[in-house]
Amino acid sequence: HDARVQAKISGWVSDQNKDDTVPVITSDVLKEISARSLPTIADRANRLLLEALRGQKRLGDSFHITDSRFIAATYSESYEEVNFLFQMLQNNGLMKAIAMGGQCQVQPEGYIAADKLNRKIAQTGKGFVAMSFHKNLDDAYQYGFQTGIVKAGYDPVRVDRVEHVNRIDDEIIAQIRAASFVVADFTGHRGGVYFEAGFALGLDLPVIWTCKKCDMKDLHFDIRQYNTIDWETPEDLSSRLQRRIEAIAGKGPKTVLDS
Repeated sequence: HDARVQAKISGWVSDQNKDDTVPVITSDVLKEISARSLPTIADRANRLLLEALRGQKRLGDSFHITDSRFIAATYSESYEEVNFLFQMLQNNGLMKAIAMGGQCQVQPEGYIAADKLNRKIAQTGKGFVAMSFHKNLDDAYQYGFQTGIVKAGYDPVRVDRVEHVNRIDDEIIAQIRAASFVVADFTGHRGGVYFEAGFALGLDLPVIWTCKKCDMKDLHFDIRQYNTIDWETPEDLSSRLQRRIEAIAGKGPKTVLDS
């Protein structure tokens, strides 16, 4: 169903943008996202609630339920589906219509519910990638790291693709804290990768170690004790990384289940 697939893709892009991550869409990523199940109705209603509060400057600000942003944010195919989700929230006392033309308002109970939801968002399926940002590794990221992480059921985060106003080291720490695991690639032996991997270990986060095979000989001796994926091509990396993530961190919340 083309509309359903479009809803999944636009919803995924909306999720990435909310994290200030620039999504990189490849054919493999599109295929995997298209095969995923839609979020549950309850989850989609929660997304509508959180989206309505995004960008509010004052408590009690109104919003228009007909804004196009709500279609993508709720993985909907149409305004009719968004309105159905709104009715669910209104029946539960979390939102209400306040004027003709789609003007609505989040109720006090909605703010309380949103606070509870936001506390649950951390570690809900993100994989942080620590690696060199050299141009010659762009394909490795797009067709290797990103694809392998998505196929394992997680969303990839790489700090140079995140829009932010924080100091870069503060942003890295924040993104690692919010991740379910860290992939540390030592190709090129960037010093920051060693720091990021060590920080993740200190948080007891799973760390998955990778390095291009031709660079393995220069790995620091402290790293050689770990079982490192010695990849040669992005495709080789993608499949091995997916298996390693699933073995260490488990299948992610966005995994496509086998039929």
